[in-house]
Amino acid sequence: MTFIILAAGSGKRMRGPTPKVMRPLLGRPMISHILLTVQRFSPEHLLVVVDPKGHEVISQELSDEGIRYIIQPEALGTADAVRRCRDEVTTRRVMVLCGDVPLLRSGTLSDMIASHQSRGAAATLLSTEFPDPSGYGRIVRNGDGTVRRIVEDKDASSDQRAIREINSGTYIFESNLLFNMLERVEPSPATGEYYLTDVVAMLVEVEMRVQALKIEDSSELMGVNDPAALKRVEDIFRRRLLSRWRRAGARIQNPLMVFADSEVELAAGAQVNGRTVLRGSTRIGSGSRVGPFVTLEDTVIEGNSCIKGLRSKSSSS
Repeated sequence: MTFIILAAGSGKRMRGPTPKVMRPLLGRPMISHILLTVQRFSPEHLLVVVDPKGHEVISQELSDEGIRYIIQPEALGTADAVRRCRDEVTTRRVMVLCGDVPLLRSGTLSDMIASHQSRGAAATLLSTEFPDPSGYGRIVRNGDGTVRRIVEDKDASSDQRAIREINSGTYIFESNLLFNMLERVEPSPATGEYYLTDVVAMLVEVEMRVQALKIEDSSELMGVNDPAALKRVEDIFRRRLLSRWRRAGARIQNPLMVFADSEVELAAGAQVNGRTVLRGSTRIGSGSRVGPFVTLEDTVIEGNSCIKGLRSKSSSS
């Protein structure tokens, strides 16, 4: 399967020159989280669509291993971005993801792939329900549960606005159908952009099966469009990290005062106390107690150590 990650958005609301997908999130660029998730599937092709300015920054910061960058010269919409990938796609199926939706789990993508393959769909999209779906396209279903259409928020009737099931922007398509339909997509009269949702409408029109896999954990599909959203996503990632450590047998005291990057590892029996910052590839050995008033970066703490009131970078103790 080919995976296409859309990462050409300028992110004006993020306030700054750094491309949105390169904003730091638990010690690594935001897009790195979705890249790590995708790479678990050993993609035949991994394509990242970027704008010219973003290409320079993103390609320098990320490892190029296995990634092919596709440049979108102008911001002409999601359909235009995917269409530019056509010459690189030789696989039967394509998955399209957004680079600013970093909380997606690999298990969710596995379920999506299995559903698409088992039901013979032309397209499968990922959906969820938000308490406040304002700004998102709504999923309108047929009686048999398949997708009838996606209605953008600005075009929705009052009844359609009451629908809480939203389109996440994550899709699987049969490649031949996708690229044939993309040639027929017209620009929006309002914006001049080309939208991938139009492909869904075209497939439905010719009676192809389009389905939506609705997931219960809506946090997986949270997008990052401004600093407040980035903070919310960071908080969810932190809770996941703390939960992972606890399942592994580590103890966390005063977790609201523990700050750590996603690569930090705690062995079973390790204990971290509040007012502690753990960065980079820090490792805490079994039986060790770390904190309070400790900052460690790329540091290995051997088992049965007791560390308090220390700042350390790139060391072993």
